[in-house]
Amino acid sequence: MADQNTGLPVRTEADLDDERLHVKVVDGTSPAVNQMSVDADKNAHVESHGNDPAGTDRVVRTSELGSTSVDGVYGVSNNTDPSNSALIGHVRQVSPADTDQTERVTAKQGSVNTTVHALDVSLHDENGNAFSPTNPISVSVVDTEGGDPVNKYTTSSTVISGASVNHDYTVTALKTLSLRQIEASGSGKLKMEVKIETGVASGIFNTKWVQFNSTANPNLSLELKAPESVAAGVRVRVTLTNLENPAHSQDLYSTISGREN
Repeated sequence: MADQNTGLPVRTEADLDDERLHVKVVDGTSPAVNQMSVDADKNAHVESHGNDPAGTDRVVRTSELGSTSVDGVYGVSNNTDPSNSALIGHVRQVSPADTDQTERVTAKQGSVNTTVHALDVSLHDENGNAFSPTNPISVSVVDTEGGDPVNKYTTSSTVISGASVNHDYTVTALKTLSLRQIEASGSGKLKMEVKIETGVASGIFNTKWVQFNSTANPNLSLELKAPESVAAGVRVRVTLTNLENPAHSQDLYSTISGREN
């Protein structure tokens, strides 16, 4: 009678010595070496694998907390197809490609302030329209500049018609004055010249601004949209001339304003 090629069902008992059937998951080529292991938490130790851009099998990496590691920095050898989810800046190009993803965005940490790699910014309104002269962005101007405020007030009494007086301010040593505003006034007509000295105690002044008042506008106000920087020891001079005719004496007033740093 020929042998019959059949199998019998397998039944196991409860764990008594070695009566329970145990199953090993092994590699078909090297079963004695490549076996799946189970850790103390009764979890099978399984590694995740995948193919890189060239088709080579790679083990998927994780962080110390078990999170899958995602690398967004391009590398010519180790990361030719970086993940685009990371905050990595492209080198400015007409058509940025993956190979341009090499700029790590920086931030200032403490007092460290080295080379900056900044992101390009394109601002749009809530409807997605770019800001332009016909679609301006709304701003509020607030003076947040530090330093010591300067408001140098000077008055000259009974200045005769045709005469001039100088009201000077000398910038404090080791500081720089950011000249912001000049105010002048008198009871009659006058001329105001604002001058900056060419150097410390040079005695030579360059006229920067000139204004005249009138009966309708007796006060002169010069507000500098671009503040003038004046070095330490240099004088700011406001020359006021009485232009009253017929001749009348008048008191002349001025204030030099800015900040010193």
